Amino acid sequence: RKWELRRAVWIRDYLHHLEAGGRRELVERWLADFDQRVRPALDRLRQSVIFNDANDNNIVVGGERFAPLVAGVIDFGDLCRTNVVCEPAIAAAYAAMGLADPVAGIGRLVAGYHAAWPLEEAELEVLHALVCMRLCVSVTNSAFQKTVEPGNSYLAISEQRAWDLLEELSAVHPRRALYAWRAACGL
Repeated sequence: RKWELRRAVWIRDYLHHLEAGGRRELVERWLADFDQRVRPALDRLRQSVIFNDANDNNIVVGGERFAPLVAGVIDFGDLCRTNVVCEPAIAAAYAAMGLADPVAGIGRLVAGYHAAWPLEEAELEVLHALVCMRLCVSVTNSAFQKTVEPGNSYLAISEQRAWDLLEELSAVHPRRALYAWRAACGL
């Protein structure tokens, strides 16, 4: 499953689809962190069945115009059993796109998730890297898919916003991110 974060290293075989230089090096940096620190940590963290695709294209909204309510979700094709922390990481990767302050925005998302299903401290320690890895998977997959179906613009629908967010979050020191997520959870 290409969208399961535990298996994100598949993108290593597709890095040649990314332009050589800074952006490819950024993805390689996150892959190295995933191999050395995140992947071993995931083996010790909680698992559950997760939706695995929380993004604005999969949310059904109802209610009034100025008081919208989430009425449901669609597209269960990526549902899988994996680490619990992957769910808020994936949602954060999409929810923070285009935000003026993505760390604060992710903090609000983490706070809401934590209120419904408390995150463990060890999960918060890998959250930032998992958000960035989801973005790495997204941009690498977009680059590859453009070679397979060059005329299909939907395949790159969030590519530029994903690159922008990945670059911005990569500039955030991991401890700053961790402290922000801990604070959001009241820890």
